[in-house]
Amino acid sequence: MTFNSKQLAAIAKLAMVMAMADRVIAKEEKTVLTFELMKFGLTQLEAVGVMTVAQNMSTDEAHNEIKAMSLDQKKYVTGYLAAVMASDGDIADVEVEVWSLMSVLCNLPTMTVGEALEFWNTH
Repeated sequence: MTFNSKQLAAIAKLAMVMAMADRVIAKEEKTVLTFELMKFGLTQLEAVGVMTVAQNMSTDEAHNEIKAMSLDQKKYVTGYLAAVMASDGDIADVEVEVWSLMSVLCNLPTMTVGEALEFWNTH
């Protein structure tokens, strides 16, 4: 799966929103967020740059960037957001609500958490 730097920033923006849904960013959520950028071969400096762009990006801009992605990219985003949500071992109701809202706003495919995680884990 490939993404350009703006797409990665949009994904990171939504991941940050997801991590904050229950008002607590768990250590595990930070780890998943950071690891994901490294998985795409970014250096630490490049990852910091992407995170800076993500922090300054509006949620509307992130939604629009993700809406324009291919179906497989959207499935990956859906799975990644599910992974952030599940990473601390506790999926709060508010996290599921935010995940569902993001799915609608970004025109993400309808998937169960299990389906989304499976796709993310295999791509």
